[in-house]
Amino acid sequence: MKLRLRLSIGTKLMGSFLFVLIVSLGVLGYFTVFKMNEIGRDAEESSISLGASAAADGTRILEVLGESSIQQKAMDVAGQVSIYLASHPVNDPQDLNKDPELVKICLQTVGETGYTSLYEQKTGIMRILPNAELINYDLHNWSEKLPAWWKIYALSLDGSISSGYYDWQDADGKVREKFMYMVPVEGTPYIVAATTYIDEFSKPIVLMENRIAVGTAESTDNIQEKIENTRNFFIIFFVAVLVVVCVIVLWLSQMITTPIRALTAGSEAIGKGNLDYRVEVHSGDELEGLANSFNRMSSDLRRYTTELRRTTAEKERVEKELEIARGIQQSFLPESPPVIEGVELAALSLPAKEVGGDFYDFIPVGLNKWGLVIADVSGKGVPAALFMALSRTLVRASVSDTVTASETICKANEQITENDRSNMFVTLFYGVLDPVKMSLTYVSAGHNPPIKLSRGAQDMIMLKARGVALGVVPDMRLEEKEIALDSNDVVVLYTDGVTEAINDKEEQFGQERMLAIAEETRHLPAAEMVQRIKDAVLEFSRGQPQFDDITLMVLKIK
Repeated sequence: MKLRLRLSIGTKLMGSFLFVLIVSLGVLGYFTVFKMNEIGRDAEESSISLGASAAADGTRILEVLGESSIQQKAMDVAGQVSIYLASHPVNDPQDLNKDPELVKICLQTVGETGYTSLYEQKTGIMRILPNAELINYDLHNWSEKLPAWWKIYALSLDGSISSGYYDWQDADGKVREKFMYMVPVEGTPYIVAATTYIDEFSKPIVLMENRIAVGTAESTDNIQEKIENTRNFFIIFFVAVLVVVCVIVLWLSQMITTPIRALTAGSEAIGKGNLDYRVEVHSGDELEGLANSFNRMSSDLRRYTTELRRTTAEKERVEKELEIARGIQQSFLPESPPVIEGVELAALSLPAKEVGGDFYDFIPVGLNKWGLVIADVSGKGVPAALFMALSRTLVRASVSDTVTASETICKANEQITENDRSNMFVTLFYGVLDPVKMSLTYVSAGHNPPIKLSRGAQDMIMLKARGVALGVVPDMRLEEKEIALDSNDVVVLYTDGVTEAINDKEEQFGQERMLAIAEETRHLPAAEMVQRIKDAVLEFSRGQPQFDDITLMVLKIK
């Protein structure tokens, strides 16, 4: 046995409010702490990033200043050498390093560990250098050993100013970056080069980075302490709010559940049939309005119950009368087609409502001929059914073997227009079948033209004739035509309820589908053909309500 837990509204309200509160405050607290931690991390990252950016910018600025210092040193030494050599010319370049005063001018310090030197243009031979082993040494020998250095050095051999960075390996194996600037000595075939480690100029940045790191750590610790204090405050606030909400929810639940219990008692009483029961609720809110509506509902139910009994009886009476009317209307239609030698006839009519406006008829004309009628009254329902009965009666009364088919229908039209005040009309096809001559004389009063399928032919003939619907104008003229009928000929008469039936895609059944089914089933008896066409129409429009009457007639020559 399955047990089901039953909870009171008060319990549900308490649980719901507490759940919403806990979830809301929990989510709020979580995101608050999360955001504060995120802010702390962002502050720390921003400080680190800012310090790194400032260090990088400072380093680059100092390096640029270092480049300028090295450049200026090279230019100063080149100027001094030019002045000295102008007053103390030296014929042999190999003797340059023997002049102490010139050596002092050429060998000046750059930065902490850098120096200036003097070498010869074109030949690239070093003439004055702190390293005595390289004096009068052809530096072309270093082109492969130090390709980056050589690229800068080689550009100056034609007497051009050259500068750039290159890597230099110290005695301890550490590789550091140097900057070198070369300036030609004016009036001489010599070049002054100034070079030093570029990081010598950015040493103050290292101290700044250390101070930023210490400041960032202190700021991070301060932020974490504030986050912890905020978390503790939130916990205390959460507990206080929880207690207050519990008290409020208990009070609200009592205010809500008391009227609801009264409404529950009222619903049980009314459910047992006591429509005089009154619910007493005086809460001054929507529940009081609901109780008043409940009481009005009881009164309305009494009134509606009485009205329902009356309308149900009226509806049953109308349905019974419509059923009788349907039976009467169906009795207007021929019970069965006439038996004619050499000819098969079959027909059916399927109204869209209880009664319809379509009809067909087989009317004897003299001794050997038969009048074939298929018609469609405008509109649906009872008005169309009454107009159908009038039209059928007047058409039958107008048939005679002494008048033509067109005269018959024109006579019927005169009587319809005289007696009708409803502005309704009826389209009609009337044909006189002569089984002796095997011919069909016909007229069309604005009706869908029947289809004639000939023996052995894949094409078809539309039985068209000019004419307007009955009941439109009193004085009408109809075009009368006659066709011969051969064995195995089939004539299909129909109303627009067949071709204009629609499916769930708003597509019409159409003449082509009807013609294809007629062609497929022309070897079958006429009654079977009628049934097949009707079934195809209903299958096509399955799921959609029938919006118009469906009427079919098939004439088949044996």
